[in-house]
Amino acid sequence: MIEKKRSLFGFIIFIVFIVLQMSLTSIHTEQYVQLLLVFAYGTLIPLMLALAKTEHTNLYRTLLNIHPISFVLACISFLLERGYLSFILSLPWFGFTAFITIYGLVSLFKTKAWKSMQELLIHAGMIYIVIGGGWLSLHRLNIDILHFQDILILLTSIHFHYAAFITIISFGLIGRLIRSKQPLVRRVYNALGGFLLVGPIFVAIGITLSPVSPLIEFLSVIEFVVPIALFALLSLVFIVPNVKIPKAKVFFIIAFFSLFISMSFAFLYGYGHISDRSILDIPLMVFVHGFVNSFGFSLFMILGLWHEKMT
Repeated sequence: MIEKKRSLFGFIIFIVFIVLQMSLTSIHTEQYVQLLLVFAYGTLIPLMLALAKTEHTNLYRTLLNIHPISFVLACISFLLERGYLSFILSLPWFGFTAFITIYGLVSLFKTKAWKSMQELLIHAGMIYIVIGGGWLSLHRLNIDILHFQDILILLTSIHFHYAAFITIISFGLIGRLIRSKQPLVRRVYNALGGFLLVGPIFVAIGITLSPVSPLIEFLSVIEFVVPIALFALLSLVFIVPNVKIPKAKVFFIIAFFSLFISMSFAFLYGYGHISDRSILDIPLMVFVHGFVNSFGFSLFMILGLWHEKMT
């Protein structure tokens, strides 16, 4: 499948990018975030896009064609000093995310996806991702944006690639596994889905307002983290048992337990900002929450969905 080849290519570039980063500069918080973004750009997003697609249209074929070059240019952008050249090299990735959003919007109205929470979540994830692409370009431009810290701009970008795209689409796809004989599970799923639909926006607002209002940041984290944790619990107890492929079931279990860990760190980070005692700082938060969410939840969730889809 062409998406798998794209992801293998992306993973190879990811390894090359790690080697270059380690040889060209010391690794610190911003570099950690860049590594997670490169992993998502090259490996996770093509696979998730393949799982989420509704039709193999000309627009979808265009996405597949422009992905490799936009991905490579974004990687080069990270290796350069922030400025106009880095900004220009990031624009193709912004364009790629814009095409995903357009594809999601066209499919939303064509399939009337709003009639089903699971399909609405899938399409919402595709629509959200352009915001992440936009914030990436703003970060590479290296200009003052409402006096936000540079790392907060980059964290907003990664939020819309992982939390808004991968996580929301994942829970939409998981909803397809709910059986018709589970009406109560479906009702709870639909209720939690409503919170997830608006969660990425609340968290993004919380991230950007964190320097002036830690309470808003903490409340935004609660609005997103609690429904996700309940979603994971609902899935483990009532949905994962419906999975017939043993390998897929194992992948799902690893993914959901990883999600509990990463969301716990997100909660502790937000709580630390409103308490007298700082529990987690941004570097530790990025390292633990980011890597667990990327390689624990996102990767194993996609592997589980992929194996389930192939049957």
